[in-house]
This record gives sequence, structure tokens and C-alpha cells, in this order.
Amino acid sequence: MNRLDGKVALVTGAGQGIGEAIAKTLGREGALVWCTDIDEQAAEATVAGIANAGGEARTFALDVTDESAWNALAETFESGSLSLDVLVHNAGMEWVVPLADIELSDWRRVMSVNVESVYLGCRKLLPALKRSGARHEAGASVVNISSIAGMVGYPDQSAYNTSKAAVRHLSKSLAIEFAAHEMNIRVNSVHPGCVDTPMLQEAMEAWAETEAFGTRDLAEVRKQVAALHPLNKLAHPDDIASGVLYLASDEARFVTGAELAIDGGWTAR
Repeated sequence: MNRLDGKVALVTGAGQGIGEAIAKTLGREGALVWCTDIDEQAAEATVAGIANAGGEARTFALDVTDESAWNALAETFESGSLSLDVLVHNAGMEWVVPLADIELSDWRRVMSVNVESVYLGCRKLLPALKRSGARHEAGASVVNISSIAGMVGYPDQSAYNTSKAAVRHLSKSLAIEFAAHEMNIRVNSVHPGCVDTPMLQEAMEAWAETEAFGTRDLAEVRKQVAALHPLNKLAHPDDIASGVLYLASDEARFVTGAELAIDGGWTAR
């Protein structure tokens, strides 16, 4: 407990699923957590959960594709000369569509949500991250939620796969850039396998509809998706949050440019 005492964290997409679990975990460990989401009510529910557990949190309505929204968030930090110790880019969207059916507007939407949001967050909140890096020997920590889809291919997900691979490489590039300029900001990516979240449920429904697993039975699809992992089960959001906690903590002070696969052994094969 208290591994993040005195730190300030910000999590995008904190209203449900992995983002909610991350925000609550960081709050439980002592961080003041800014919970951002395009669904402000969902973010407020996460904040309430953190508060009920004895933690401290704030809400900020944020469409991660909107530069003006990021500017407003950054101004909140700049107006008070606030430091940001932990930045977690979690907001994202799944897209299970064969290449032949992907319109350019759809492709660009996936890239905007999954990739450009990471650029915008790092760019706009860089001054706050730099202030943290100057204050703490372990530095500020940026954790970008990618996916095993950013490491290996999977059918009918070319846009999603590409976007998550871009997050993976952007994380490495920024890790090297920040180190080269002595900013003391660590950047790492996390690559979950299939996590039992509403987003995965939507994907499984799409797979059932297209018979991607040879069946329209959703329960059977779920069983087969779990079996894709050597551990033969789906991850829980808390499994991912625990990995993020490590990268956010001072225990990971010498870890940057790394990719943490939390995938039940998927990419080990």
C-alpha cells in the first residue's frame, strides 16, 4: 500500500473497464487521481469509488481526440503550476472489420482515438510532466496502454492492430527522446491480452455475428477467446492495473522504453 503517496496521476478512459481499474488502483495506493473520460458521469462514478475507498480524485470531461479539450486540461495544470507524476493513456476503441469494409473515415477515427490521443496527451501535458521529473529522482511516468494486437497480427483488425503498434513504437521513441533531453520522464507501454471488459464484449459479439470462430454462439466464442491464451482464461482489469501500478511507481525508476505484456502467455508462443 501507499506506493504512490504524494503523487498526482491522470488516467484517460477512466469511466469503465481497464481505465476504471487503473484509476482505482492508483487511488488506493495514495495518488491523487484525475479521472478523465468522454462520459463525464462514468468518470464521476469512478471518482466516487476512489473517494469511498478513502482516496482522492478529480473529474475532467475529456474527448481525447479534441485538441481544445487537451488545451483546457493542460491549462488547469499550468494555471496552478501543478506537476503530473503519472500519465496513463488508456482511452481507446476496438474495430473488428475486414480491410475491404473499412472506409477511410473509419480508419482515421481509430487512429485519432488510439494514437493521436497519446501524442496529444504527451505534448500538452509535457510541462507538467517535466516539473515532476525535476522534483523526483525516479522521474515522471507515462504508461501507454497498447495491446498484444500491437505486437502480433489478428484477422479483421488491421486498423486496430496498426494503431496499437503505433502506440508501442511511439512509447519507445518518446522514452529515448525524453532521456536524450534529460527530462527525467519514463515512457513504457502495456500490452494486455483479452480482458473481460465491455469493449471485449462488443468485439466478441462482432465475432459471433461474423462467425469468426465458426459459431454464432456467444458463449462458445467467449470460451474460444479464452483458450487463445495458454492460461486458458481472460484477464481481469485488475491484472492490467497491477502492471500499470508497477510502471507508475518508483520501483520502476530504471524502466523506460519497455513493453509489458500481460497476456496469459499469448505472445510467448
